Amino acid sequence: MKTEIRTNQSTKVLIRVCHSCGEVIESPEEPRRCHGCKKSFLPLNYFQKVHAKNSEEYRQMFVKGDELHEDELIKGLLVIW
Repeated sequence: MKTEIRTNQSTKVLIRVCHSCGEVIESPEEPRRCHGCKKSFLPLNYFQKVHAKNSEEYRQMFVKGDELHEDELIKGLLVIW
């Protein structure tokens, strides 16, 4: 019998292209900043979520790739793999 061990790591990878410099970013969760030009990103569905009152709540607005659905992505800039 094969035992499957689940971890808290995301199995889906979110691939994002920076709209400012074109850098391709691969991450298991929504990237907060571009690695190339250091441009900050807003979380997906920002306006549908409750606006954060402090920096910790703002960080929690960025979700893992497993929690995103294809319809929530910005066409041409993001893909879930």
